[in-house]
Amino acid sequence: MRLKLRIKDKWIEIIMKSLSRILFMLLAFFLSIEVVWFSCESFQRQQLLEALGRDDLARELQLDPYYPLLSQLYQLRLEDHHRATEDIQQESVSETSDSTINKEATQTPEGQASGWQAKGKHYAAKMLCHKPKTQNLNNVNKQKIYKWLDEHGRTHFGEKPAQANQASNKEIEDLSKQYEALQQAVKLSIEYPNWAGDSLIESELKKQGKMVHKVLSHYVPKSHLRQINLKIILFKNVAEFESHRDDQKANVQWGAYYSSASNSIYLPRYPNIEQTMAIARHEMTHAMIAGMLGPVPVWLNEGLAEYMESFSWRLNISVAQPRVSEYGRLKGASMAALATANYSEFHGDNEDTNYLQAAASVYFLLDHQSGRQWLKRSFVFYAENPCRKASVDQLFASYPGGITNASHNFNAWLRKGKYASHRY
Repeated sequence: MRLKLRIKDKWIEIIMKSLSRILFMLLAFFLSIEVVWFSCESFQRQQLLEALGRDDLARELQLDPYYPLLSQLYQLRLEDHHRATEDIQQESVSETSDSTINKEATQTPEGQASGWQAKGKHYAAKMLCHKPKTQNLNNVNKQKIYKWLDEHGRTHFGEKPAQANQASNKEIEDLSKQYEALQQAVKLSIEYPNWAGDSLIESELKKQGKMVHKVLSHYVPKSHLRQINLKIILFKNVAEFESHRDDQKANVQWGAYYSSASNSIYLPRYPNIEQTMAIARHEMTHAMIAGMLGPVPVWLNEGLAEYMESFSWRLNISVAQPRVSEYGRLKGASMAALATANYSEFHGDNEDTNYLQAAASVYFLLDHQSGRQWLKRSFVFYAENPCRKASVDQLFASYPGGITNASHNFNAWLRKGKYASHRY
């Protein structure tokens, strides 16, 4: 009996020692992870996650300043569990509401506004914590562009007219200066999957790119203005785009989107060219903000894109128009609540209202001097601190009276109901 007890005690001792070693090794392992995480700069943390194949975590984790990695992972795990629980609870409700929505959708009159006019489903996918490659405006290669007539009187544009028969090219016009501003602003390439393309739309897209860059240049400091590499994948129609979107397993609600991972805009050609250009301006804004500043808060990113979407041309002037008829829905809105919303919350149940409030908030900020100065300082902050997350109080510290006063002034602006057009 005593022998059995001794053997049992011995086994317990061995097990306890083994457990102690395992716990010690785990503790050492976790501490080493935190040491490595602590010793890295923000861009190194980004690269480390990418090397491990976890680019998705770079969009969720605090990379700069240092914040313990393991506690962040634990918090994300809790949030995932909480969302999963909510999904289960709402599953039966969702099935019922979906069937109701589908039934109502089939009864929508043809003349009723829909799609982009009704809901504005144009997105920036969750942006990676880095800036896509851009070029300094002072160092861009300035392309030579010439215009000339051939012997049949046909007009040609090209880079090297000397390659043509000079005897028949009596008049060669150098258009390099005329196109210099566009060349400096945007380096544009367009792909046309499964179709030959559209020269009119291509010309308009170049014009829109120049305009978006011009407007942003009023607020992005000169030291951070860059030539943007803009790649547009333009689909022949909505059906072709949706087929691609579904193949990529992207969100089924997306009517167009910008991906910072590939630095590309995925855009369908809509029946109305004005609609196509409005959505193109929206996505171009995402691309240019990503290239010059890196990730910015989702409300500011989408608000600026919605602001650009509202533009129209009057002669040689770009004009932004407020959405006057819709602002009445925002009475008592809280800028603080909007500014604290993360990507998932912004695109959640109140997505339509969040889009409208983001658009109105940006319009309000650009409608008065303190707001414009705040935006310029915020752009400097994000340009110099890419990927850094700031609390709403930190972000609005440079606005007179902080976020509380900004929200108060926003609601006063809404109540007043007098919105001027913005001209650039």
